[in-house]
Order: sequence, then structure tokens, then C-alpha cells
Amino acid sequence: MEPVLLTNPDFPYPRRYNSLRLLGFDYASTSSLFFLTIDTDSSRPLFGDIQLAKAVLAALLHPTTQERIRLEVYTLLPDHFHLLAGVKEQAKNLSQALGAFKSYTTQLYWKRSREIVDARRVDLPAAFVSKNLQDDKTKALLTALIEWRAALRPETVELKNWPKVRPDQFLGKTLWHTNFNDHVIRNDADLRETIEYIVMNPVKRGYVSRPEFYPFTGFGHNV
Repeated sequence: MEPVLLTNPDFPYPRRYNSLRLLGFDYASTSSLFFLTIDTDSSRPLFGDIQLAKAVLAALLHPTTQERIRLEVYTLLPDHFHLLAGVKEQAKNLSQALGAFKSYTTQLYWKRSREIVDARRVDLPAAFVSKNLQDDKTKALLTALIEWRAALRPETVELKNWPKVRPDQFLGKTLWHTNFNDHVIRNDADLRETIEYIVMNPVKRGYVSRPEFYPFTGFGHNV
């Protein structure tokens, strides 16, 4: 089954959705990997707010979440989340682990949304970031970024083409769409294609010029 590319009026960028369930496949196997896409409710660009995006990723990388999910690759876009992940323990349910993550991050969203509505202000990326490419430390950082040995803080990156997020978009009580789309990784070629798709998504949207510059992309220990 070929991937289906979908768009919506607010974000006319292609997305790769696969939801084919394989008969007889062991979805609880610790050796299995899944490409997961989780949308925000009504595809609102809620993670355009930098503080909320950082809080959600902190929850993903928290030891409690890491005990349940074998995380390999992730990227958080303003209106959806891509994960390449599996389970760490035999017979553990990935859907339940993701459900717990979604429940906790929804509580974080409630707290942050109250702050945004009260202040009538969304924390957006910097419009301009000064760069000094002649500085030796900067050159060393660029080398580390290109080799995926370092990550940039979102406050230090110019994220271009970023959505125009409004405080009224945070009035809804629901953070995530009820369901998520999943695709079973079948072979090495599928794995390479999926990793490339995940890390290149921010580049295709025009947020950054290179995937390693996007602050909301990361890798697990095994990748």
C-alpha cells in the first residue's frame, strides 16, 4: 500500500499517512518499529507556541515516558507530531503508552493555554537571530549540528515560514486528535525512507534550510 499524501487549507504541505494493519503481525514485539503521526485537535498549529512545544518534548524525553516507549526519531511540527518508536517490554501496548503521554501533555496544554489567553500573547520564534560565522565556537557548533551531535535551542534559531498562531486558537480544551496513524517498518529501505521523511519535514515546510537546524527534531540512542 502506497503512502497517502493529505493536505488541509491551513497547512498545504503533504503528509505521509499509513494506517494499514498487517494480519498476523506481532504489534507487541520489542523488535518492531512504527512510524506514528499524531495530529493536534482540528490541526490547530498549537506547537507554534515555543513554550508549549518545549514542554511536550520534555514530557516525551522524560524517564517515565522513556521507560514505556523505545524512541528512535521524532520531530514536532506546529500542528502534528512524527515519531519512529516501538515498545521496550514484550506485550506492552504502544497505544496505551501513547495514551498516557497524550493525557499528560494535555494537562500541560491546559496550563499553558490559560497563560496564553490571559496574556493574549503566544511565544513565537525570534524574527531575527544574529549570526557570527567567523567565530571559532560557532564553527565548532555548526560541525556538531551537521553530525547530529548537538541541538539548537529554539530561542537561537530563525524559524521561517512559521504559522501565525493566535491566542484564540488556545481556547479549545482538546490538544490531540483522538486517533493516530501508524505504519509498520518492514525493512531497512523502509526505515531509511521513514527517517529521511521525518527529519526533512521541517525543511520541506521552509522552517529551516537544513534538517539539523530544526530544534524540535531528535534521535534515540540507537540511531
